[in-house]
Amino acid sequence: MDNKFTRWDDKIHHPKERCEATVTNGQCPFIKTNDTDRCVMHGANKTSLSQVNEVKRNYRLQRWQTRVSELADSDTIKSLREEIGILRMVMEEILNKCDDSIDLLMASQRISDVAMKIEKLVVSCDKLEGRMGQLISKRAIVQLATEYVQVINNHITDPLIIEAISIELLEATERSHEYVD
Repeated sequence: MDNKFTRWDDKIHHPKERCEATVTNGQCPFIKTNDTDRCVMHGANKTSLSQVNEVKRNYRLQRWQTRVSELADSDTIKSLREEIGILRMVMEEILNKCDDSIDLLMASQRISDVAMKIEKLVVSCDKLEGRMGQLISKRAIVQLATEYVQVINNHITDPLIIEAISIELLEATERSHEYVD
């Protein structure tokens, strides 16, 4: 820092160069440092450090702003399924590192934390998808299958073929729970 402890002299320095801190016998006798209102003794180093930290923070914000904008504009931003997958992979890695029961006990807190995070994400994902209309109930699937059979019935007259298609659609409907993540 320039002028760290240079005394202010009214013959050679401008009044605006003097530290603005007040001491017991008046104004501080030293010159203020670069871009601050005070000398180092009265906090200029803290002000400079604060300014440096602000510049760093603004840089980081600017650096991530582009990525934040990309994610905000994404059509899948309201899906938590990828995050659930990541947490499940983390859980798998934690468990894979456990060679015996002692390792398992040592990792139990981390396992518990990840399990709770997975549970929270699954619940949040279910609520979010429900609000967005992305979930379909079993009743709705059966209704849809019935409508498909009706459409087929309008174009095929052979009752045996219609019955076979109906049975296959109902069996597919019964298996639909296997497709749910």
